[in-house]
Amino acid sequence: MSGVLLRGRDEPAPRPGRAASDDVDPSRLTIRLFGPLVVSRGATPLELGPPKQRALLAVLLLRPGMETGVDQLTEALWGQEYPAYAKNLIQKSVSGLRALLQPDTADGPGAEIAWSGGGYRLDSGDADIDLYAYERLAVAGLAAAREGDLERAADLLEQARTMSTGPLVEGLDGPMMERERLFRQERFLTDMEVLAEVEMELGRHRYGVPLLHYAAHKYPMRERFVWLLMLALHRSDRGNEALVVYAGHRARIAAELGSEPGPALRALHARLLAQDPGLMTLSTLRENDGRA
Repeated sequence: MSGVLLRGRDEPAPRPGRAASDDVDPSRLTIRLFGPLVVSRGATPLELGPPKQRALLAVLLLRPGMETGVDQLTEALWGQEYPAYAKNLIQKSVSGLRALLQPDTADGPGAEIAWSGGGYRLDSGDADIDLYAYERLAVAGLAAAREGDLERAADLLEQARTMSTGPLVEGLDGPMMERERLFRQERFLTDMEVLAEVEMELGRHRYGVPLLHYAAHKYPMRERFVWLLMLALHRSDRGNEALVVYAGHRARIAAELGSEPGPALRALHARLLAQDPGLMTLSTLRENDGRA
């Protein structure tokens, strides 16, 4: 079942430098999907109920504006081995969430779970939702990179990076949750590769070293981060450290996979050993950077 389908939504990206909490109505819903699922009204967290009710809310939030049938919800929450009472539990959970999300007053802000012939659909209204804001920032940042506005691209992608504070709906079980976490991590890492490439292109390699060290350590098989880290170290007059990074990565690949680093990394290593002056001006933006 299709999950996160947010990229390219029409809402404008938040203005740079503006905090998400500025001027928020105290009765407005705030929903955090990065890390544990948290829903607050104003400053007050709401009690979301048992795990399957929380997971149901997460599924609907991950399918904005889309109808989700009972069979789809059953598969998303339990997979092929679901209990006989699954349909009743879904209906009970929807009822509980409706009461929880409805506005305090008739014309107040809130969210609504509607039913049509095709299934349930969540209308989040004007709720402040971190994942949706991340997507808007990332889309705008990638578009700016595509258009050559690198300063704006770096600013927007950095804002997006700081919003991703943990795994998607951490702690909630269900087949869809696992798929979405993997999907979300891949999207995040791709966006962060572009951010690092843009920062390097702007000549800010010294500032990129700490982030790239972290990324290369946490995701050691993601060789693009290792490549960028080696180049950033070289440009920061830390060429010997770049060679140490390569040696460590090569040893890890040999021990875990019995193979060698990829051709791009080997080529960069050879140029580092040769003290190639062209490395100081080598463009870090790949042909398809700024990709949507």
